[in-house]
Amino acid sequence: MTERELRRLSRTDLLELLVAQRRENEQLRCILDQTQAQLADRTIQIDNAGSIAEASLQLSGIFNAAQDSCQYYLENIRLLSERQTQACQKMEQEAKEKCDRMVAEAEMKAQQCWENCSVKIKQLVDAFEGLQQVMDLYSSLQKKSNQPENRIYGRMY
Repeated sequence: MTERELRRLSRTDLLELLVAQRRENEQLRCILDQTQAQLADRTIQIDNAGSIAEASLQLSGIFNAAQDSCQYYLENIRLLSERQTQACQKMEQEAKEKCDRMVAEAEMKAQQCWENCSVKIKQLVDAFEGLQQVMDLYSSLQKKSNQPENRIYGRMY
């Protein structure tokens, strides 16, 4: 925090910050004390080892523990990867099934639309043919009514 931000804080906020800093400081001191104790213990162990070979044998236990930890970590990663792969495969399968259902539904609707259109087209064709017949009949009647009859017009002598 900047000095300006600190000046804007209330006393209670400042006290809370101070308490939090103190707790963190105490935790860090405990960690430091533990680390120093471990360092002193390792120094004593190395001094007691008497030779580099003995120190290396003692450190090999640490390396074995580190190796075991690495193997455990890698096994967990492998298991997590398998679970993720299975989850992805399941999601992919569900998506494929959903797509198949959607395609089938779309094809069924398209078939229904085609059948409806075919019925309507047939009705229109039938209606057109009927209308064409009526028009042909009307046209032939018109022609007959416009033709003069075989009459002789004029005076008869």
